[in-house]
Amino acid sequence: MHPVWAASLLLLCSACGPVDVLGADFLGRENARKYIAACARSTTDVYCKALLPTLQSVSGEVTVILVTLGDEDRTAAIELEMRRQGLNMNGFVGSAAADRFARANIFLASRVASGTMTSLDGKTHTVTCSRDARNTDVCLIDGMVREHNANDGVPDAEGNIFVTDRVLRF
Repeated sequence: MHPVWAASLLLLCSACGPVDVLGADFLGRENARKYIAACARSTTDVYCKALLPTLQSVSGEVTVILVTLGDEDRTAAIELEMRRQGLNMNGFVGSAAADRFARANIFLASRVASGTMTSLDGKTHTVTCSRDARNTDVCLIDGMVREHNANDGVPDAEGNIFVTDRVLRF
């Protein structure tokens, strides 16, 4: 590598934190806020971009409902709910609908657990969890959204990502 390019690369990377350099795919989910921030840097990830402003406006431990199939599938999950409401995705990020989406899919809790949980939008959700064959809690939210807490058993985890294939209604 030419010395000028090497020096430029070093200068560029010195301004970045580890999350900036790595991105969400390499970061891991140990810190829910950092994971969503890294995910939001993707040029195509509408889901995380919509979550980020609301997530930044609250303090404390959070659990974020995250569709984990990929950027296009995350967008499709939001789009499905938007169509149910008679809306479309035009101008979604930064809109009132994006804030409603984020508040419906964020809990001020360290993990999803059996019982009644309240999302940031004030709606209560019935959660039932049971152990699967791998001894992992698999939870069902409102009888619709099913999967698991990604940070279960992770030491020093900050918040949680609840991985699933659909969003909570907003």
